Amino acid sequence: MTEFIKKHKWPLIVFSAAFLLRLIYLLQYRSNPAFNYPMVDELWHLNWAGEIIGGNFWGDEAYFRGPLYPYLLAGFLLVTGKSLFLVRFLQIIIASVSAIMVFLLGRRVFSEKIGVISGLAYAAYGTIIFYETMLLIPVVFIFLNLLAVYLLLKHKGEYNLKRWLLAGLIAGLSAIARPNILILMPFFLIWIYFGFTHFKEVKKRLLVPLVYLMGVLIPVFSVTARNLAVTGEAILISSQGGVNLYIGNNPDTEGLTMMMPEIKLNEALPWDEFTLATREAAEREVGHKLTAGEESSFWTGKAIDFIISNPIDFIGITLKKTLYFVLGFENSDQTDIYQSRVYSSLSSILIWKKPIYFPFGLVFPLGLVGMILCWKKRRELALFYVFVIGYVPTVVLFLVTARHRLTVIPFLIIFGAYAVIALGEMIRKQNWKKVSIYSLIFIIVLIFTNRTYFDIGFENVFQTHFNLALTYERQGNLPAAEKEYRAALQEYPYSATTLNNLGNLLYRTGRYDEALTYFQKSIGAEPEFADAYNNIGLIYEARNDFENAERYYRKAAEIDPRLHQAYINLGDIYLSKKEYARAEEYYRDAMQIAPEVSDVYYKIGALYGRMQKFTEAEEMFHHGSELGEPRPIDCVNWGNIYFSTRRPREALALYHRAISRDSTFTQAYFNLAVTFANYGNQSDSARVYLNKLLRANPDFQPARELLQRLEGGR
Repeated sequence: MTEFIKKHKWPLIVFSAAFLLRLIYLLQYRSNPAFNYPMVDELWHLNWAGEIIGGNFWGDEAYFRGPLYPYLLAGFLLVTGKSLFLVRFLQIIIASVSAIMVFLLGRRVFSEKIGVISGLAYAAYGTIIFYETMLLIPVVFIFLNLLAVYLLLKHKGEYNLKRWLLAGLIAGLSAIARPNILILMPFFLIWIYFGFTHFKEVKKRLLVPLVYLMGVLIPVFSVTARNLAVTGEAILISSQGGVNLYIGNNPDTEGLTMMMPEIKLNEALPWDEFTLATREAAEREVGHKLTAGEESSFWTGKAIDFIISNPIDFIGITLKKTLYFVLGFENSDQTDIYQSRVYSSLSSILIWKKPIYFPFGLVFPLGLVGMILCWKKRRELALFYVFVIGYVPTVVLFLVTARHRLTVIPFLIIFGAYAVIALGEMIRKQNWKKVSIYSLIFIIVLIFTNRTYFDIGFENVFQTHFNLALTYERQGNLPAAEKEYRAALQEYPYSATTLNNLGNLLYRTGRYDEALTYFQKSIGAEPEFADAYNNIGLIYEARNDFENAERYYRKAAEIDPRLHQAYINLGDIYLSKKEYARAEEYYRDAMQIAPEVSDVYYKIGALYGRMQKFTEAEEMFHHGSELGEPRPIDCVNWGNIYFSTRRPREALALYHRAISRDSTFTQAYFNLAVTFANYGNQSDSARVYLNKLLRANPDFQPARELLQRLEGGR
């Protein structure tokens, strides 16, 4: 054991440093209210992993993005009992191994000293720590890329086809995590080919890159085969490429955030709704339904049309995004990196904005100096140059965020470590001319990359408060959510979504007048905001003003014919009027618009129960339960079907289920008592539930009358 530690001292030190720093950060970051309530891409990955675990292993549509991470996440959730802390803990183990890979790469191409500096610098790189503990792709993508490059270097010139196949497999796994790495594969194949120039036979020289390519294609074509089997379309990996290319190249693009002229992208739009919105926008334009592959081709075509039709604009936005890529400022796309430091003192040490944007604002200038110094060794370091320079377009063509440029950071760190050692050697040898030249280059780049240009460099305080409000709402902490919504509006008082969300929160807490004011402000900020019209209808319905409620529901549906909730609400109004045929019509419209929404089926089931169409009602409740957990009222309505068809056991089970979800639900207690009183002559049980009900609600007259009848029958 002692010999092992001595032999592997530096890898163990690098791993330990990386693991300890990430563990400290993870323990501190648990104080963030959003820690167990992920949002945006994190939530999307979590939901996808949940579907995989829940039995829908292969999914129903083409993969929208690389599937490797969601499947890995599903495995982690199974192993950890769905503990998000333990999932993140497992991820920091992978991340700590990545630090070892940086050490090994630095040692292989330069020296052990540079390997150690590089490994420790990676271990302490704050932005990487921030993202590696999130439920996002970088933790596995960075590891696979580092391993892929290390295997290429390790096996260079070695004629062992099994090892080259394995190296290709690793690169292929990286591609099904994030497909843009495939753009670099031709360069890798050329590099491998020239590593065997000592072979005279061209066929033998070509065999190694072909075997490597075969390894790459095994994971890739496995995903293609799955897409073909599920959808009938041979989509290589994912269908996300087209829409992402258009997001990065359209008339509204500014290079930092998702913007499309065809779609309203508000602060709260989740990924599943975004993908639906892009599909609908494409279908509206072409006038017919599109498959996932056709949609991707459609958006790719629009992006190319924009580039060809607006070459000056395209060049301008591309140069702007290239500038964003090299600037020190970390452009956040999930949670604001700088504002998140309040949850971790360690993060405050490892990430800062003044006097420079640390760490990227230091690492990039050092890395660039290192790349210049190493140019004479470019043949040996060709893979590093390919990875840094070749990867930039795969980001710049789309959106430039801190998360998407993480992949090049390990290589910039290694180049930067070389620059530090090389400059130190120049100083030792008193080569002041070279010291002056390279120091001047470093200072110029340092100053240039640590300024802000165009739209970059601002803190999105509004989005931070808005995201916190959503998190508190999901936790059920409505007072804290209200406070954060109001803080968000202080920063940006014209956000229709925030005004609407605050109004909805006030509506839920019974403050109808105040809620109405915010809904009206929301419409003032955005006159075609269908959700706000629908919510105003809810207020009028709560006040029994059904005429105005219906008017606002219809307006909401007119603005957004896909807003299924407006149709459900219209159905509710006609149900209250006992106009069952009209109610069914609107519920059916809602079901056609949103066939995946369970609430629609529960509504129709309850309606059919009133119409005494019990068989159809039962079918609807069963279908709804396959899509989502029933609410307490749904359980009661479902139980009523069984009560009416003389199946008390099933009815009792559903009434109990309602109480297990809401112990204050008086109707469930009453229905339990009625069922016991009418079936099985268990009057004692009926009295127990009636007494519980009356203790909670003494004015519930039907319960009092039934109890008196049971007492009189003793």
